[in-house]
Amino acid sequence: MTSAASGAAKTLDVAVFGAGRIGRIHAGNLARQPGVRLKYVIDVNREAAVALAAQHGAQVVDVDAAFGDASIGAAVICSSTDTHSELILKSAAAGKHIFCEKPVDLTIERARACAEAVQRAGVVAMIGFQRRYDPTFAALKTRLDAGEIGTPEMLIVTSRDPGAPPVEYIKHSGGIFKDMLIHDFDIFRWILDDEAVSVHATGSCLSDPAIADAGDIDSTAVTIRTKRGRLCQINTARRAAYG
Repeated sequence: MTSAASGAAKTLDVAVFGAGRIGRIHAGNLARQPGVRLKYVIDVNREAAVALAAQHGAQVVDVDAAFGDASIGAAVICSSTDTHSELILKSAAAGKHIFCEKPVDLTIERARACAEAVQRAGVVAMIGFQRRYDPTFAALKTRLDAGEIGTPEMLIVTSRDPGAPPVEYIKHSGGIFKDMLIHDFDIFRWILDDEAVSVHATGSCLSDPAIADAGDIDSTAVTIRTKRGRLCQINTARRAAYG
């Protein structure tokens, strides 16, 4: 996260967009990262932004002020899903490197527009698929790539949230497939180094009627066939009853 300039380490100034649960986690991580300074916190909820900024010695500003500051080298986007693509586009236009929580957007067209904007701007953009960096997932991938396990034919992914997020969050999340299973779709492609040619999915609301009232489901079963003919099954639930 640091760069060398005239033989000296240069501090990377960062703006965090979003002071909610995930924003607080990323802000804390940034504050502990050598060579990084959390300079700005931006959130429509000013009270939350002020509290988070005070915790880490940052300032509260608006979106335009953050992008207008030439010292800001990177934007960390942790705001609500419906703001991600717009902030990515603004970041790219301002020449800021980007870390953004998933998903990029709820439409493929908008997500592709963001990818094109990032490419044109020549900035680095990273989406928060953290499971690739989990030690157990990384160890499996390393063993597969080394040929230790053999040629994979079928992958089974069991995915659980410890508990469902608040219903107000679910209403704006895009639904369980775009909010939760997006991680499992990423992992399947990464582990198998393959792409889907067919997907069959179903789901039910089995643990919390309020989720159904919000128009979503809390349990899913997905079967994928890949270009190479391999199979992947993903079973997902918003609740891990076993802990």
